Amino acid sequence: MLKSLVTIIVFLLIVRAQDDLGDDSIFDGRKTVCVLNGMNDDILVYLHCQSRYNDLGQHVLAVGEYQEWSFRDNIRDTTLFWCTMDAGKVHASFQVYRAEIEEKLCDSQCNRTLTNDGGYFYDQFHGYWEKRLSWYIP
Repeated sequence: MLKSLVTIIVFLLIVRAQDDLGDDSIFDGRKTVCVLNGMNDDILVYLHCQSRYNDLGQHVLAVGEYQEWSFRDNIRDTTLFWCTMDAGKVHASFQVYRAEIEEKLCDSQCNRTLTNDGGYFYDQFHGYWEKRLSWYIP
């Protein structure tokens, strides 16, 4: 009995210790976040995304290019990725994926588009783009 209890506790500690990009969720499938540069006039987007445990590095996106990564939500559904963006004269920081919000909006593919007037997040279940971020890049 004690051996079984210890085994269960060790398993739970291992699962808890896994990071956002690991295989730490036994119930949820993989999520993919895709951030597209939808700017006009050949505006480059300098995008740097990360989570608490994973720094995805800076990417320079030309118009029409995107950054994409896949992961599993952690077992507590607290997975959070945020990005900083520089485009034109605009500097912005924003949450690009927060598990407790996105589980209602995207199942496996979470699409975002950065445009001259803001950031749009696709609601996969209702089939529309929601503007969540605002800025102006002429």
